[in-house]
Amino acid sequence: MIRWSHPALDLAAAAPLAAHAVSSEQIDAGASSAILRRLRFADGSTLVAKHVTPELDWMMRVTGDTGRAARLWIDGTMDRLPREIDPALVRIEDDGEGGFVLYMRDVRFHPRSVRFDARDVERILDALAALHAAFWGERVPGLCSLADLLTLLAPAHVGRIEVRDFAEAVRAGWEAFAEIAPPDVADAVLSLVADPAPLVERLDATGTTLLHADPHFGNAVLEPDRLVLIDWTLATQGPPAVDFAWFLDHSIQLIDATHDDVAAAFLRAERGRVSREALDLGLLSELLSTGWECGQWRDDNREERRASFDWFVAGARRALAQF
Repeated sequence: MIRWSHPALDLAAAAPLAAHAVSSEQIDAGASSAILRRLRFADGSTLVAKHVTPELDWMMRVTGDTGRAARLWIDGTMDRLPREIDPALVRIEDDGEGGFVLYMRDVRFHPRSVRFDARDVERILDALAALHAAFWGERVPGLCSLADLLTLLAPAHVGRIEVRDFAEAVRAGWEAFAEIAPPDVADAVLSLVADPAPLVERLDATGTTLLHADPHFGNAVLEPDRLVLIDWTLATQGPPAVDFAWFLDHSIQLIDATHDDVAAAFLRAERGRVSREALDLGLLSELLSTGWECGQWRDDNREERRASFDWFVAGARRALAQF
């Protein structure tokens, strides 16, 4: 059954659309255990199909997701996305077993050699700010909770990760974090990732909206008039600073600007929705989400990664002073 289709595209083929493909190639889904396939059709066009079902995806199960990335479209919520955001979604089908198949354009991502200047960053942050403004102050049904997002990869939850190599990297990474982070910050972050309620309360008090929750250049392509942003599986109810902290942490190495300059651009883009204190809380939240990534750069001691980590630690310290 076709549950949703893009009104401007001609995709009248009977469901399942995948049955009309002349070839199918599985794509690496990274840390997720979801199934992604690139489909090629007789006219040479390609689409990417993602099977969205908790039965196949551990991340969906542990965040209470029953098909969030599909249901947000089916219920009409995502019809309100601002024009600056293009989700590349063209069709949703019911799989007949309680899940969904999402068909997306075959987005070509930026090569890792591409650099982004200050103007590029402003355009990205403006697009994210338009998303945040569209749903500002609303409680959007079906979103991931902030607590679930921040503890998705918590030390106590490593056993839930069904991708074995990734689970081991997370476990070892938290051990590295405890060694590398200053003791006061390490102790506070490990306490909060075990019980995020005190941080969630403070973040919620700064104002919340619909967050993409995974904006980085593995999910985003900057085009001349829009930001293509795919994979809304972790769409979360939370404050804009959480989206920003994730973007900055995972993109700064590709940006020709300092952390402080990008942070200032973010505050300008949000037009008063985010205070400096709220930004610092977002930086603290990023350590809960990705403190384990220390394990990926500890052994080679890359100075650039360490400098970025230290910048986030300084913001986390300021945030902790608010408790």
